[in-house]
Amino acid sequence: MPMNRNLNLLLSGQLVSQIGDKLYLLALSLWVLEITGSPAAMGAVLFASMAPLVLFGFFSGAFVDRYNRKNIIIGTDIFRGFIIAAVAVAYYMGALNVGWVIVAEVLLSINAAFFNPAIPSVIPQIVTESNLTKANSKVQFIAGFSNIIGPVLGGAAVIAFDYGFVFVLNAATFLISAGFECFLNIPRLNPSGAATQKIGASVLAGYRYLLKEKRLLIIIFMVAVIHFFVGSIQVIMPVLASSLAGHGAGNLGLLQAVFGAGSVFMAFIISIHSIHKKEVIMLFTGVGVIGFSYLLLGILGIFGFRLVFPYLFPFVCLSCALVLAGTSFQTIIQQTTANEFSGRVFAIVSSVGNGSIPLAALIYGILLTYIDHAGLLFISGTILVPMSIGFYYVYGCLNRRTETDRRVEKFEG
Repeated sequence: MPMNRNLNLLLSGQLVSQIGDKLYLLALSLWVLEITGSPAAMGAVLFASMAPLVLFGFFSGAFVDRYNRKNIIIGTDIFRGFIIAAVAVAYYMGALNVGWVIVAEVLLSINAAFFNPAIPSVIPQIVTESNLTKANSKVQFIAGFSNIIGPVLGGAAVIAFDYGFVFVLNAATFLISAGFECFLNIPRLNPSGAATQKIGASVLAGYRYLLKEKRLLIIIFMVAVIHFFVGSIQVIMPVLASSLAGHGAGNLGLLQAVFGAGSVFMAFIISIHSIHKKEVIMLFTGVGVIGFSYLLLGILGIFGFRLVFPYLFPFVCLSCALVLAGTSFQTIIQQTTANEFSGRVFAIVSSVGNGSIPLAALIYGILLTYIDHAGLLFISGTILVPMSIGFYYVYGCLNRRTETDRRVEKFEG
């Protein structure tokens, strides 16, 4: 089977399920707030959807490397479809409550801890190395497109039908996604230690591999940095929108729309203009541009600009930089990680990234009570810009040392 057909099948399943997931998240959030009127209840649901994903990710990758990845992808999608179908049934029977929703979110999060690392681990098996960046940019495009269209469709579906309809629709999207994935033809990995080791030993082997590959540690740190600032902007954006002239909700909607459009635009550009062999410089450039965007937002606020339009450009730059950095780090990990370890590495990456977002929300939420948002944006930018330059230099040194060590080993061998 041609490799591009495999990628198209995988992306088709992702598109359907991610749009359905965004429908579900919007409907679920509205339903919880409607029946409880409590932001604390919504916080508990969000925590249940994140905590297992972060915790299980520190060892779930061993299963991704040990067992058939295609079966893991299909199985988790089917299981997620049945979980959400159960939520829909409970809703129509009048039995759905926040407790059951939290249980469902925990189960969905555990499934995601196995599904999420399996997807980027499979991509190097179905596309050539020179096409990795384009493949990853298409994944980013689907994520950005889903973030834009999903909430719009979700709101319309809730208004036109009811919450249960959206729950049923999302359950169907996971089953449709699994249907696409059934036709994947994923080459088998060469037998590795993960297939014969006990799970505990396999988990430890993954951490030893990471400690040996110090370049990967730098990349994982940058993943944490990128996701941390994704979390921070989610907290700052509503505060910034409310401080501007006009209606706060309208400003927020415009900023979010521009942010989403920038993500889709950059993902599309990368998909048609390859950055193959430029991923490292693009990663650290992306982080630097994130810093410059924060600086510009901070300067606009410090100098008292209260119209929303001057803020649109830095938000476009910010979203473009996040996609550029995200696509680049995923490709770098795929290129530098032995595929028999990629499940473990990507599971750790997922845990680190997903854990950084709520941590940032907590920290920035506290800081905003003491520091004006404009000053906080400016301070964040002044930290990020030199950090991107410094770690680019460190990564380059480690890369040269690794290449030298490999040439020495080859010569001695």
